[in-house]
Amino acid sequence: MKTIVILAHPNIEQSLVSKSWINALKENHAEVKIHNIYEAYPDWKIDVEAEQKLVSAYDRIIFQFPVQWLNMTPLMKKWFDDVLSYGWAYGPNGDKLVGKEIGAAVSAGSPEEAYQLGGKNLFPLSQLLSPIEATVNFVNAKYHSFHAFYGVFSDDLENRLKVNTQEYLKYVTQ
Repeated sequence: MKTIVILAHPNIEQSLVSKSWINALKENHAEVKIHNIYEAYPDWKIDVEAEQKLVSAYDRIIFQFPVQWLNMTPLMKKWFDDVLSYGWAYGPNGDKLVGKEIGAAVSAGSPEEAYQLGGKNLFPLSQLLSPIEATVNFVNAKYHSFHAFYGVFSDDLENRLKVNTQEYLKYVTQ
């Protein structure tokens, strides 16, 4: 399945998780396209037509970003707002994402127990990412669920990241 990762990390060079994931993809699955929108659009002026053409060429789209303030990064949200437009993604002739697999790969600073009902962040990550799932449903695509790394700031990050990166590679490619 032809796959693209839409990367939306505002500081990928200082990232531990996203950078590790991307490097592992480059080393093990060079066929997966990595599209860094913070690099492509430092001025935040998204070329909508180019993005739509790019996304149209892939069967699976993975949105990758760090969870910030219990949400996607600001440029990722702008990308959704601009690119998934009326007449392209939905509405009359808005069928360009029909049948595509769409998912999310996210890193979260808090440990997994913080993302439980009543936990520090009040809600499970699946609930915080539900707008993506709803969008996928709305455009008649298939939800590929999500992959997460919790506890970015924990002491045991390196050991857990090695295992999680292998899980990430399976998530993106299988």
